[in-house]
Amino acid sequence: MLPAALVPLTAPAFSQAPNGPRHHVSPPESSTSSGSWIRFADFNQTRHWAAMPSWSQPEFAGGPDPDALSLLHPHPYPTDGTGKDPLFGDPLSWPLRPIRNGIDRLAKMDIQLNIYDVLIYQNVSRTIDGAKRNSVFNRFNVEAHVRTWDLPDHGNGIFTIQVRANNNVLNTATPGDAAGTFSPLDDLASNTSFLLNRLEFQQQFFDKRVNLTIGNANPNDVIASNLFAWDETHQFMAVTFDGGNYPSGYSGYLPMVALQVTPVDGIYFSGALTSGIGANYQVFSTLNDGLYWCAGEVGTVVEIGPNKLQGRYSISFMNSNTGPDSYNRDTRTNGNAMAIVLQQEICENYVAWSQYLLSSKNIGPAEQEFTLGLSIENCFDRRNDGFGIAVGWSQPSERYYPGWRQNLQMETYYRLQLTHTWQLTPDFQIARPSNPQAEDAAVFSFALRLMTTF
Repeated sequence: MLPAALVPLTAPAFSQAPNGPRHHVSPPESSTSSGSWIRFADFNQTRHWAAMPSWSQPEFAGGPDPDALSLLHPHPYPTDGTGKDPLFGDPLSWPLRPIRNGIDRLAKMDIQLNIYDVLIYQNVSRTIDGAKRNSVFNRFNVEAHVRTWDLPDHGNGIFTIQVRANNNVLNTATPGDAAGTFSPLDDLASNTSFLLNRLEFQQQFFDKRVNLTIGNANPNDVIASNLFAWDETHQFMAVTFDGGNYPSGYSGYLPMVALQVTPVDGIYFSGALTSGIGANYQVFSTLNDGLYWCAGEVGTVVEIGPNKLQGRYSISFMNSNTGPDSYNRDTRTNGNAMAIVLQQEICENYVAWSQYLLSSKNIGPAEQEFTLGLSIENCFDRRNDGFGIAVGWSQPSERYYPGWRQNLQMETYYRLQLTHTWQLTPDFQIARPSNPQAEDAAVFSFALRLMTTF
């Protein structure tokens, strides 16, 4: 959700809507690159495709140009209701007007405020241990980004704070636990009440080619991020696709220091160090526990062919002394992991993507994981409608899941923009239960996701 006053400083590129996929960034024509079949992307394209903390910390300036949006804008329409082709009128337009006017006023003061609520109903065809087949989970999210200053020849300083509340409405087991699947079927499913997820500061240096982030943040903002299977509030719900079953210390909101450098256009380097574990209701309490997770990534952003189809290709290496059962110095373990992320436009609004993880059995839930997917945006020329389909395979860690079967999974969804306020997404999954207590036969899942943007 981008208030009218908030877009990147380098038009026509648009900044990242919180936790949503990126947009295509069209560069100016240049005589040096027009004759090459494959070439490095320019600086703006590199910044928008590469995973970096500014993903969730939009920059501020000017007014939006609707014609600049050409690929993947899944976040609900701006607060002024200027989006195209909703199916119905917006019954909440008048009741929400005071909130939206307040958000617009804050935008003029270099403060971006995003408020949304996600409600997910999910049914699984078969359960174990007498678990209920139906579940309802809700997430309420408030996020604020404040530009503290703009340093000439360097870039912005941006402070971010985010509060979330996850609620288990029916007080049931999560869909994945109920069905006995290795990978959770709904990454939103938890009951943690109000949590302070983000409390971070980012500073850009050297004309935005260096980005430093420090605070409580998500390593998935920086390392091995799949831009088109990023967050269940917009895209895929299953953890296999939403973030992946990566080593401990990679997922979640943790004390973190991260640095990204773009030395030349089309190439970037990222690094991150976290505390390995975090405490739900204590922001920095785990810093002295002797645990850590660290990673580095190198990637390239390119254009291919006469249509300048953009893509990102990266490889990451991780090292950690933290496993799923680690909670202090006495429970440390050691291991390494590698992740490969590939994302490529195949035509306008169509993106094919893939991820591969190879990990020590000591530091994560999965020893290997592979995914392959397709994301389509602006379906049927309806802005904000989207379709996705993906398949995945995971090998559970023999240390933490001895005797569990390999995970096989498929997910597909269609995101429908009902009004300027509401998105409705039917979601269908097929999964092979990994828990040896479950039958070795497919489990089917159907879900409805309703997202309300204030």
